[in-house]
Amino acid sequence: MKRAEVFVIFCSFLLSAGAGLAAAPPSTAPPSAPRLSLGACTDPSLPKDARCGTYEVFENRAAKKGRKIPLRVVVLPALGPDKLPDTIIYFAGGPGGSSVEQGMYLRQSVAPLRRRRDILLVDARGTGGSRPLDCPELRPESVQGYLDQSMPPGKVRACRERLSQIADLTQYTTENVVDDADEVRAALGYPQVNLIGASYGTRVELVYLRRHPDRVRTAILDGVSTTHNRLPLFVPRNTQKALDGLVAECAGDADCAKAFPHLQDELAAVLAQTEREPVRVQLKDPGTGKPSELRLSRATVLVTLRFMLYEPSVAAALPLYVHLAAEGNWQPLAQMASTLPPVSHPGFFLSVICAEDVAFIRDQDIPDAVAGTLMGASRIRRNQELCAEWRAAKLPESFEAPVVSDVPTLVVNHERDPATPSSDGEEAARTLRNSRSILIPDAGHGMAGMKGQECVYGLWVKTIEDGSVDRLDTSCVAKVERPAFAFSLGEPEVAVARADLEPLVGSYAGENGMTVKIDLVEGRLRLEIGPEAYLLVPTAASRFRPEGLPAGYFMRFERNGEGPATAAIMVKPGEPEQRLTRQP
Repeated sequence: MKRAEVFVIFCSFLLSAGAGLAAAPPSTAPPSAPRLSLGACTDPSLPKDARCGTYEVFENRAAKKGRKIPLRVVVLPALGPDKLPDTIIYFAGGPGGSSVEQGMYLRQSVAPLRRRRDILLVDARGTGGSRPLDCPELRPESVQGYLDQSMPPGKVRACRERLSQIADLTQYTTENVVDDADEVRAALGYPQVNLIGASYGTRVELVYLRRHPDRVRTAILDGVSTTHNRLPLFVPRNTQKALDGLVAECAGDADCAKAFPHLQDELAAVLAQTEREPVRVQLKDPGTGKPSELRLSRATVLVTLRFMLYEPSVAAALPLYVHLAAEGNWQPLAQMASTLPPVSHPGFFLSVICAEDVAFIRDQDIPDAVAGTLMGASRIRRNQELCAEWRAAKLPESFEAPVVSDVPTLVVNHERDPATPSSDGEEAARTLRNSRSILIPDAGHGMAGMKGQECVYGLWVKTIEDGSVDRLDTSCVAKVERPAFAFSLGEPEVAVARADLEPLVGSYAGENGMTVKIDLVEGRLRLEIGPEAYLLVPTAASRFRPEGLPAGYFMRFERNGEGPATAAIMVKPGEPEQRLTRQP
């Protein structure tokens, strides 16, 4: 994930081998008669041309009886008259992300494909609008509570006991998610699908290739989470590799090396200080706007730095934040820590990782996996403790076997990915016998802020249009550039009267499905996007930067005369502006 994945704001984890059949050529046969009718969507955040419906599946697919789950289904229809029968289906990251919400970015990134193909989005069972497995028990009372222990075992046990009254938690697995999606495909009459997924979504794709190979025309795997990922066993190693790579990149960049000549020593000093005693920082709570204290421990600093490595636009500020903390200014690092997003639909997340990852971790594997890393084994041990409280499926060891397939597959790897490193993609590609791999230089878990990233999406389009990876010209990948390192915190704050802030309050929506809410708390504008909240720092009367995000992120408002704002424009480094119009 995406996810993402992954960075919540301005975007669009956080986690026996089937014998592959030859991929079919582009289908020209008419689709079978659909068994699922779609109608107009009532969700105002969805595009006006989207079509919505609900499809019920048995929770226990093997028994084919008992409780059913209503799956949320959204189709973005092809825009041209000569529609092809195969569709594009997107699988979200997480585990736990909503494919409907995350998949809306495809409207822009693969826009040429919509001339002739539908895009099918299905929220996996237990996520989004498909009877989500949420855990109100795990909602922290404060940012500090979340940072100290995002999932306390006692509260995980309470959530499991409550959910077990309404759901069989052993039935929430990737294999069932795949079979649900393929049943929806058949119900809508699509003979074949073109798979797109990121992060955990790529595991869903791999299992789809294993279980329904004849139904897959092409696949795009972006940041591969293999079936033997064993999350979080390799998180410390992957994070260390990404962090070391960024530090080396700074040392090799003339401007960064000049600004932060002792970055490695400063990082060590920051970690040593927070290990001796947590650093206390005064902040304004992004949810309430009121003053609060945040304590930065060594573990909190490490998880914050890992979070920053996910997106290049944020990783570009990591040397600056470490340098400032080493000099005694902990505010930027603390503000970043306060923006860490919670796990989406933790009931589904735990059901998947406990069954498919943690169950396969052997204690004897841990020392080698964490050797030489800053994070160590604490995260692994904590997940084992949580899974001991959960009720997950027991899968055979064959689940971990590499997926074998001849379906044309594009494997997209990211050089500095702390979650799904390029080595995982390279390993998966060895048994994806008709695959092509590319490596995005300097990319994290995502590509936010990188110049030339449209090249990668162009390769997605070419793969699906051709039904092949044989004729891909990947030369443009080498031209994708990371954002420049940050050397300042951005534009300074200015005073704006409350009377000038009030006309900006309201809800705004964009054509890509993004919706945000702007309200006023304690004299500050607050941005709400999904479950996240950011206080907005005024740098001009109508221009604001989200507190806790690096320089380059900002929002500006348009007004007609003295009336309320008519639009909000969200800006992210290296990417097109996103215009959101005021909603009635």
